[in-house]
Amino acid sequence: MKLGKAFPLLIAMASVFPVSAAIVVGCSDSSDPDPNAGTDATAGDDAEAGKTDAKGDGGETPTKEGGNCSEVKGECDIVLQDCPNDAKGGKQECIVQGSGGNLSTTCVPVQSSQQLPMGAACCPGNSNPCLPGLTCVGDECADGGAKTGRCTPACCKGDDQACGKSDPEGIAGACDITLFSNEKELHYVCSYRERCKPFQQEKCGTNKVCIVEDKVGTAGCISSNNKPLGAPCKFGNDCADGLFCLNLQGGDGGVCRMECLTPGSNHPFDAGVEDGGPFRGGCTANELCNIGPFQDLPPWLSFCQIDGG
Repeated sequence: MKLGKAFPLLIAMASVFPVSAAIVVGCSDSSDPDPNAGTDATAGDDAEAGKTDAKGDGGETPTKEGGNCSEVKGECDIVLQDCPNDAKGGKQECIVQGSGGNLSTTCVPVQSSQQLPMGAACCPGNSNPCLPGLTCVGDECADGGAKTGRCTPACCKGDDQACGKSDPEGIAGACDITLFSNEKELHYVCSYRERCKPFQQEKCGTNKVCIVEDKVGTAGCISSNNKPLGAPCKFGNDCADGLFCLNLQGGDGGVCRMECLTPGSNHPFDAGVEDGGPFRGGCTANELCNIGPFQDLPPWLSFCQIDGG
């Protein structure tokens, strides 16, 4: 069967920035929106980028891999980054700015402090440290702590090529995070996730969840809202590690359910996982691993039935 709905990964921004998620797979995070703008934003799921000078069959100017895929419109395209130089020949970049439901794209001067390349680690804030056309997306950095964000372009859903690789690790980026501002979708950005294995076989760092991304079993770490078992959720990364935001009923929300190893399945784990307890491939007492498998996920991944179904 298929998942009733896949929620996006979500990242919430405090100023002018967007991000979010869907199986219910989503991810949430707090940061400032576009570094050069001023609006509250959050993030969600995918996007793509690019532009071309050719004309499409219908006479319209087609996009290069994307473009015109952002919900926010204005004097420029956040994905295509098509701002002209200013009157004095200075470089400009396209950003989202505004507040509440009054958001638009606009061209602003590039600052000399914007130096970090695509995929580089950074600290989100009011000042954008990333090269023009990139934004620092991720968790806020703790004082004296490691850089927790990454410089990412705006992209159109599905255009992973627009993301490049992380610098210097070389982790391939994926256009799978949607930015939001006060529940309004802005655009997609890229994630550069560390790899992991579910059932605590290869764990993520603190406050991160290991999300299985496809039917092959690819899994990566993303910031988590750490909601407990049975809690209502909206985004894939809302739930704590070992749980998944699953929506079987339709609608806008789901429930945090425990991941488990499908009984009798072929899987890539050590034999010990087959006898694992809660969060290690098994379920809690009096619960069965009987929700799944799903076409969108590997056949060895199912979910535990909780009280109420």
